Amino acid sequence: MCCWCYHGIMKEKHHWPTTSIRVNPEALHQARIAAVTRKKMLGQWLEEAILEKIEREKKLGKEDEK
Repeated sequence: MCCWCYHGIMKEKHHWPTTSIRVNPEALHQARIAAVTRKKMLGQWLEEAILEKIEREKKLGKEDEK
């Protein structure tokens, strides 16, 4: 990790690998709106959305086993 100075505030910057995916343009547009609304970067918002979906599907899988 390294730090970048942004308007006098030190922020940590993570070095994640760049990944390209194909996505429906309308879905991407809605994700951008949601990210901006929550004052997050698109990548951060997408990462959180993916992790939330994984957790939801794990819970559904456990319910199906009952």
